[in-house]
Amino acid sequence: MHSLQQTLAETTRSLHQRIEDNPFIHAFLRKEPMEQPYRWLLSKLYPFAVGGEAKLSEFIDEREGFEIMQRLRAHLLHNDLMGLGITPENSDSSHFGTIDTLGKAIGLLYVMEGSRKGGQFLSSHPLTSQLPMSYLVGYGETTDQQWEEFCGLLQRYANTPLQEEIVSGAISAFEILERIFHDQ
Repeated sequence: MHSLQQTLAETTRSLHQRIEDNPFIHAFLRKEPMEQPYRWLLSKLYPFAVGGEAKLSEFIDEREGFEIMQRLRAHLLHNDLMGLGITPENSDSSHFGTIDTLGKAIGLLYVMEGSRKGGQFLSSHPLTSQLPMSYLVGYGETTDQQWEEFCGLLQRYANTPLQEEIVSGAISAFEILERIFHDQ
């Protein structure tokens, strides 16, 4: 029997791969100068983080065990943008209309928490060492531990009525991010 984490990973694999097809990852893989692609990345992540965190706060409270207040990190992304001389634009929360239940919000949180692991890898790379990275560094040295704790909380919803909503929410979150990334 698959864990809910495995189900989510398998179900969203192709969406995840499409998200990684972006100017930042291309420059990173080619070892090109990173400032411009990084500016692009943060500018795209900001509306996702702000809108996504608003939905998380709306549907997930501390009783769910996810320590949602500690997982809200859009303010760090804002600071990184300011460090690059970019004033963040107001976020359009209309992208998140499909995240309308607790289960879908947990699916969104799966995507956001998973991105912290990737961000931690990117932030520790020499190519990015001169860039403001407080958002991408995730939870620092405790990122792996935080991910494991999240997956433990996630697993309690496996084989429950919320599982289908969680998977749907994760798919929606990747689709939202993809729309934001490809919006010119």
